[in-house]
Amino acid sequence: MGLRTCGDVQKCDLVMLLKRFGKFGRILWERSQGIDERDVNSERLRKSVGVERTMAEDIHHWSECEAIIERLYPELERRLAKVKPDLLIARQGVKLKFDDFQQTTQEHVWPRLNKADLIATARKTWDERRGGRGVRLVGLHVTLLDPQMERQLVLGL
Repeated sequence: MGLRTCGDVQKCDLVMLLKRFGKFGRILWERSQGIDERDVNSERLRKSVGVERTMAEDIHHWSECEAIIERLYPELERRLAKVKPDLLIARQGVKLKFDDFQQTTQEHVWPRLNKADLIATARKTWDERRGGRGVRLVGLHVTLLDPQMERQLVLGL
């Protein structure tokens, strides 16, 4: 049939789509026309929380990066407390974006938000992956516990 894009489906005759694809032909045609009667689900589970800062000028010294982390951490802590007051997490990590727009992230499995670990992770990432490049963005993030996993962890054994 040569259907590759939504535009291709829009140009097709509905009867032809029904003959070729059955009930699914109607769904294809309707969706290509922007018709979708399914309920919108705006309730989604948050999977992560993060905060980052893009600098006006690249930084080249670890002390500058550490100072940025010191400023970002309270904001991450505040955002996390809004969605997870006990601060329990699955992982925490850092992101560095370099002057060539490549980026790297490093994460650790960690049960609770921990600034010392984030700083140590950032330092290791800075030393091992920067390669002399300037850094234009520093970010901190946490991955939240999966609610099913969390229930399993609280068995009280």
